[in-house]
Amino acid sequence: EGVRLVQATHHKYCPLFVGKGDATTQSPQQRNAIHYMSMYDNKILRNFTGHSGEITGLSMNPIDDCFLSASADRKVRLWNIQQAGCLAELTLPAGSEGSPHACFDSTGLVFGVAAPMAGISGHLINLYDARKYDGGAFAELKLARTSIEKAIHNKGVAPELAMELSNTEWTSLRFNTSGKQLLVTANKGLALALDGFDGTVNNVFVGEGASPGVPPTQPLAACFTPDDKTVLGGNEDGTISCWNATTGKLLRKLEGHVGRVGCVAVNPKYAQIASACTNPALWIW
Repeated sequence: EGVRLVQATHHKYCPLFVGKGDATTQSPQQRNAIHYMSMYDNKILRNFTGHSGEITGLSMNPIDDCFLSASADRKVRLWNIQQAGCLAELTLPAGSEGSPHACFDSTGLVFGVAAPMAGISGHLINLYDARKYDGGAFAELKLARTSIEKAIHNKGVAPELAMELSNTEWTSLRFNTSGKQLLVTANKGLALALDGFDGTVNNVFVGEGASPGVPPTQPLAACFTPDDKTVLGGNEDGTISCWNATTGKLLRKLEGHVGRVGCVAVNPKYAQIASACTNPALWIW
């Protein structure tokens, strides 16, 4: 059936994954199940069912066996690998629409949930205490579309393109190591660095298209380096852009891929970068 999402866990040979499913033979819950698999003996150890829409993201808690799942059914669920059934279910607040995104911070004590506001007016970002999530969000941030458009335009992007990019769909959400910033990736090669306390746009990053002068059309794969000093972004021309996380200045480009770089990740302990297009690569930073 194929695989859409994969998430590493704290268990060396046991990842979480989400398959593509078969709409003709499976119910929505079966089709959108999360599977916990042992690669050592090629067995499914546990299935996590409950979502009725396509799962848009998984995020593992860095300190324990809990993980988050976000879905097009407009729900975010909290699970524990060691038990069946979800620990908690979050329904998006009124005034939001579309699919959410969720992630833990580097301490595992906070998680964030983002969702579009109704009428393409912006995005909601709610922050939760992972130990007291049942008490609701401790911070409710709103990022207006006009603020995104202004930040993009201030980076030298033409007004028409800035408006178009400000409306584009977000594809992922993640914290930097310190938790002081959030990195949002979106369609059409866009990434935004947001202040982790008030949700304002700190910086804008726009990737490269498949050829010079052609704007990107695909989601940008991007991440912070562990020291929070650099943002890495995979481009459609096969390069990886390395931007200064504070100034947004392009520091260098890594070359070597033959097609669009659809995945970029960093080693949290060593100066290594992993990236992939049709072929994977490992870089020494």
